[in-house]
This record gives sequence, C-alpha cells and structure tokens, in this order.
Amino acid sequence: MNNNIEVSSISLMELLDYKLKIPEYQRPYVWTKYNINKLIYQISEHNNRKDDKPNFYLGSIVLHKDDDGYNIIDGQQRITTMQILEKIKSNVDFNVTYNHPITFKHIKENFTYYFKQENLKKLDLDFSKLNVTLVVTNSEDMAYNFFETLNTGGKRLGGTDILKAHHLRSIKENDERNSFAKEWESKQKNLETVNRMLCLIRRMDYLNRHKNLPDKNTNVSNWKNILTEDFAEKTKKENKDIGYSFVEIEENTHKITADKYAIRQPLNEGINYINYLLSFTDDYNFLFLLGNQKGKYADFNSKIINVIDGTIDLRTYYKLALLSFVDRFGRKNVLEFSLYLFRFIYILRLSDKSRIYEATVRNFIDETKVLDRILNAFTYEEVLFYLKNHKFEIQTKDIKGVKDRFYNRVNDFFSEPISKENFNADLKNAIEKYLKK
Repeated sequence: MNNNIEVSSISLMELLDYKLKIPEYQRPYVWTKYNINKLIYQISEHNNRKDDKPNFYLGSIVLHKDDDGYNIIDGQQRITTMQILEKIKSNVDFNVTYNHPITFKHIKENFTYYFKQENLKKLDLDFSKLNVTLVVTNSEDMAYNFFETLNTGGKRLGGTDILKAHHLRSIKENDERNSFAKEWESKQKNLETVNRMLCLIRRMDYLNRHKNLPDKNTNVSNWKNILTEDFAEKTKKENKDIGYSFVEIEENTHKITADKYAIRQPLNEGINYINYLLSFTDDYNFLFLLGNQKGKYADFNSKIINVIDGTIDLRTYYKLALLSFVDRFGRKNVLEFSLYLFRFIYILRLSDKSRIYEATVRNFIDETKVLDRILNAFTYEEVLFYLKNHKFEIQTKDIKGVKDRFYNRVNDFFSEPISKENFNADLKNAIEKYLKK
C-alpha cells in the first residue's frame, strides 16, 4: 500500500470474490449488443490463438474501499457484462450490488437477447483466465483521479460522463450527491450537446479568444479533452454555488432578467457546475425540443428551422446565439428575437457563394460579434435594433437549387410577398406582420 493505493494483476474470478457495489451516483449500466459483441469477438479471437498466449486482458478496474465493501469507480460495464454472460452459460450469481433502474433494465434486455444466442454456448469464459489490472484505494478522490486519467484519453466514456464523476465526487453529503445524480440522469439525453454549446460560447469570447476552437469535425476524443479542460481542470475548488446573472436595479428594487447563471461566468466544482449545466439544459429543451414549444414559436421551428436543408452550419450558430439571448434576457421575447435572428444569420443562405461552410458562418459571427453584442447588451431593445438594421449584401439574381428551395419555403411560411430583388427588406416586413397576427 502506497499513498492509499494498491495496484495488482489478478483474474476476474479473484476480483469477483470482492464485495463489489455500484454507488447510486454512478452512471448506470448502458452497454448495448454492439459493445458486448465486440468484447465477445475479442475473447473468441484470443481463445482461437494457437500460440502460448497469456490470459485475456480485460483492462483496468478502479475500486474505492469503504466500510461496506468496494465501490466500482471504473469497470462497471465490463464486470456487469461478464456476469450476464456467465449467468447465461453457468447459472452462476456473483456478489455485486446494483441500484439504478436503468441498470436493471439493460441487464434484463441483454440477458434476454444473449440467452437466445446459440453461439454463446461455444464461448470459453473461464474467469480464471481473464486478467485485470486492479487499482484499489481508500481515498475516493484518488479513485476518481485514476478514473479520469484512464478515461480522458480513452474511448469508453464521453466528456460529459467524465464531468459527472468529477463533480459528483466533490459533493460530500451522500443524500445530496444522490439527488443531483438522479436529476443528472433524468436530463442525460442532451447534456453532451449543451456542454459543447456552452464550451463554444465561452471560447468565442471576442476579448478572450481561445486558440483551440472546436468545429463540427472535432472527434469525440478531442471533445472529451476540451470539455474536461474547460469544465473540470479550470473550475475552482471552492464549495460555493455562485451565479452571475444580469440584474436590473430601480431605486430599491432588484430584478433578475434571466436565470441565476451566466454562460461565461467562472465556475466552482460540484454543485455550482452541475446546477449551471442543468439550468442551461432546461433552456435548451425549451428552445429546441418541439414537444416543449407552443404557438407561433413551435410553428416557426417545425416549418422553418428544423426542416430547411443545406443550413446545418447556419443552424448551429443560430442556436448558440439564441441560447445566449435566453441567458441574458430570459424567455419572454424569444419568438420575436428568434425571427429576427433567423433573418440575420440565415440571410447568408442567399450570399453569392454556392455553398455555406462552417468557416463562412463563423467568420460572419466574428465580424458582427453578435454573441458578444447579445451577452454584453443592457437591454433587449438594443440587440433587436442591431439585428433589424444590420446591412446585408446578398445576391438573389438567378438563384437555384438549395438557395431557391430556401427562398420558396421562407416565402410560403410568411404568406407575404417577399421578392428576390428586395428579399432583405421584404423579409423584415413579413416578420413584423407575422408578429402582429
């Protein structure tokens, strides 16, 4: 034992003699048939080798030892999968405690599927010949340090999974930690997307431009490193849940115009970062999930934003700007702002270039500094004034293909005459009439 860390090489059979359990705040068991088939294939290929081969290596397992046994910090997916397969082959149970309902669901699904697979019966699953590197520590912090180090450069987990483990371990009260873990899981679907959006907005700060600005071609591994850098390594260690929201003060009254947190605010570990992410996830769900929208705003999104082709890069930066608006001014004027923001950004669809590239849109965002204008404005009206009065240079002569389909869809939606020759001004008038209906 050295600095509360013990590292050893043992068989899977020896590992399963430990009293293993999964903490409630850990992510659930989520492996699918794809992951399991890949592991089965690797084991089969290893078993088919004719040379004097070593035991099959299952990788590293990180455990945190406490009074009640050993918490699995890293390795749950592999251990659980091997137990499912062994249960099917030999009807053997192991002493591992699970809590999460999603875990039970996936265990049942995988058991049911593989129970029917005849080829599984031919697979040699001798647990005494499956080897792991076991890392055991009495320190929970040290266990998570190993977890993050092993996974930051790997492929098993996404950046948001790393952040979940990093920040939940900073919450010392078990009940509070489990409560945040359950809320995290309930919003799991869009957390990675929101994390990436927040990262982009923070890094696109005109005054503090970050050299490494990810784009749509950034792979999962690089995104993982970027997110852990911005939202783990750079967060402060203070245990304070601080928000930096915009406040209007009139005489003795104080009015917070939006949510508690600001996108570009400094962050603390634990509750502060988790609340920050969950708060903007609520905004994201309100803004971009059709099931949460109503009236004209829902109609506009379903018939324009979510269906127009050839605009994926425009839509990315439209969403960043709209999330920035809600951060600064709340949801009150979201319909009006979204329409004029659409006109401001999507007008690039009718530029004199045949295609719209991400670099084109990003350069436009840089030149107009629209994110900074939104996040630094004092009133909604000043941002709206800028969007309405920005001068565009567009080419609408002889448009065809994707451009023509864009023009026709916009024209049909607003049911107002929008000429190709005077598209800019006509679209502005059509928006004004649409808002008054």
